[in-house]
Amino acid sequence: MVRADAGEKTAKGLEYKDSGNKHFQAGEYAKAIKEYHFALLYMRGLGDDPLTMSAPKDPAEKKEEEVTELEKGISNIHSNMALCHLRLGNHASTIRCANEAIKVNPFNHKAKFRLAQGLIREGAIIKAEKLLGELEKASPDDPAFAAERRNIEAMEKKAEAKQRKEFGGMFDRASKDADSDDEE
Repeated sequence: MVRADAGEKTAKGLEYKDSGNKHFQAGEYAKAIKEYHFALLYMRGLGDDPLTMSAPKDPAEKKEEEVTELEKGISNIHSNMALCHLRLGNHASTIRCANEAIKVNPFNHKAKFRLAQGLIREGAIIKAEKLLGELEKASPDDPAFAAERRNIEAMEKKAEAKQRKEFGGMFDRASKDADSDDEE
């Protein structure tokens, strides 16, 4: 059995990534996820040094200049998968893939944005707002962040209206009961 070298594996992984991108552009998100998954299978572990593989890697301690091109590529693939899951409405998977992307490259702003989008749709508004705040500091003029802020506001208004509807009737009944007691 002939084993492929790192260059061949990288090239094959990039082929799968490109194929995933084509499926994404065609709106075939499930097929894109499958291609991205194959890309990750080829690319994961290529940059690992056997002597340091067991050492814990804390993304918070990583500096931006230490992120390798391979790590950036793997992080982008996870981020692309997160976007596919977002489009399919698989919000838990969106969050999982975005977190994987951030773990590999903590400076991947698109992955952080995908994470915020997934959190918003899962109802974790406070976490999402914190993340959006960080992103807005880095890119204050990005219209996508403002759009997500509007999504949060719309969700909060919808939840407020639902609460008013549910609890409003309760208070109306209580005041009617009190009025009827007064009449007796």
